[in-house]
Amino acid sequence: MKQYQLTQKQLNVYAYLKDYIGKNNKSPYVREVQEACGINSYKVTLDRLSALEKKGYIKRRLNKHRGIALNETNTAPGVQRRLNQSNHRVAAGG
Repeated sequence: MKQYQLTQKQLNVYAYLKDYIGKNNKSPYVREVQEACGINSYKVTLDRLSALEKKGYIKRRLNKHRGIALNETNTAPGVQRRLNQSNHRVAAGG
């Protein structure tokens, strides 16, 4: 599968999804993604999720509240670094 480059904002959403699903064994609600990633608009959040889906990083089931699944065969470069940075921020701020 062709690896598409992610924008920084898409990478932030993907890293959040990967972290959330890894810790909770379920996907977040779209509103949770919006709040956690600091996105002002629900529509913009949907647009970023759609972009990730088109690029093959996630799969979405329509009409499901927690219908986001990671496509494990296609992982974004830089996600682990982003996760490490966010873990350090939480540890330092907590």
